[in-house]
Amino acid sequence: MQTRKTARALLFDAQGRLLLVRMHDPDVSAEDGHVVPEAYWVTVGGEIDAGEDVASAALREIAEETGLRDVRLGGEVWYTEHVLAIRGEPRLFQETFVLAHVEETALSEADWTEDERRVIKGLKWWDMDALIASDEKFFPTSLQTHIEPLARGEIPKTTIVIEP
Repeated sequence: MQTRKTARALLFDAQGRLLLVRMHDPDVSAEDGHVVPEAYWVTVGGEIDAGEDVASAALREIAEETGLRDVRLGGEVWYTEHVLAIRGEPRLFQETFVLAHVEETALSEADWTEDERRVIKGLKWWDMDALIASDEKFFPTSLQTHIEPLARGEIPKTTIVIEP
């Protein structure tokens, strides 16, 4: 099984809102082949390229997916692993989440790849109360459980392993 190392950014603005990406990729399914029929929300991020570390990949992905370049990175706060099938081929996703902050909130799609244009359905700055109360589908599925302490500035001293 192929492994995909991924950098994910928990990107907060000055108002304490979290940026999430609404996606639907029909080529991605659960390990059992079940395709999620509706769109879902994920953090900004993507695969770590050869020679990149998590921080460099997170900054690159933020710039590509949002157009934001004046980003202040914090440390690595969460880690999770899960298996997804891409076009029927199982892959082990190893996802490291880094804390990030921006002042500017105007977003741009200018640097999206064709694949991103195909699967990204929108971007949204989420207020914490709305995020916690939402019944939308989020990945990681434990996002709503773990995000509030970070939003309050409670940063773990070491990376926490979370549910996928």
